Amino acid sequence: MAVVAVELVRPEPDWAAALARALERPAGVPERRQRPEERGDSTADGSGPRRRRIADELLWLRDVIEDPGSHGFQHDSGAAQIWFPIGETDSPETLDRLEKLRLRGILDAAGFLLHDESLEGIDLE
Repeated sequence: MAVVAVELVRPEPDWAAALARALERPAGVPERRQRPEERGDSTADGSGPRRRRIADELLWLRDVIEDPGSHGFQHDSGAAQIWFPIGETDSPETLDRLEKLRLRGILDAAGFLLHDESLEGIDLE
């Protein structure tokens, strides 16, 4: 059973609104004027882990919606349009990525709801 599902609640995704929301700086976060290497976020040779930007997460979501099979998701378009992870993608990491998009208001701007607390009322099979 999937740990999370994304439901489209509009006729089609509004990617422009989602991108506009992603480009807004969250409340209380100062503007950044330095590159990550200058702040010490990665190692000198660039081999350290790169922190994902919210725009990267939005691109990942769009890829999932447009080609779910290639990204480990399944699409069901019965009474509602729902995408949910399958196989190895059905993991806490996927939930974290989608929650990050929800917390920033990007899922809402694009026209999606995130179902993650209880999927018992949704028939995913």
